[in-house]
Amino acid sequence: MGVFSDDNRQITCVYNSKDNTDKQTLAYITASEKSVLSLDISTEQITGTQWAELADRLETQLCNLINEKEISGDVSSFSDSDCITILRENPSALKGAIVFTKNKAKLITNPSKVLEFIDADTSKISKP
Repeated sequence: MGVFSDDNRQITCVYNSKDNTDKQTLAYITASEKSVLSLDISTEQITGTQWAELADRLETQLCNLINEKEISGDVSSFSDSDCITILRENPSALKGAIVFTKNKAKLITNPSKVLEFIDADTSKISKP
């Protein structure tokens, strides 16, 4: 069991509110009828354990969560501890919003890609 909720009816979004793309991603999710847990890394500290779990859910390494344009140095040469420090101290280094449910997780760099987390209920649409 991880430190984040494993509820299929809840969408969790870890994002940077100072990034316009991340804010758009959160807006898409908030417009859905699902329960949303949002964690703004520009105002809330995410622990090292939480960062490690996020990388695990995404099935990637921590260095792959970092936008290389926001830091100096070769990200692939950084240790996990270095990456956690970068993400905690420099929220703008996060490559995109991290969105997940119990069974699915994705790093979102294009806000419209978050629609796969929102179940469209077409049965509610009246037919002409």
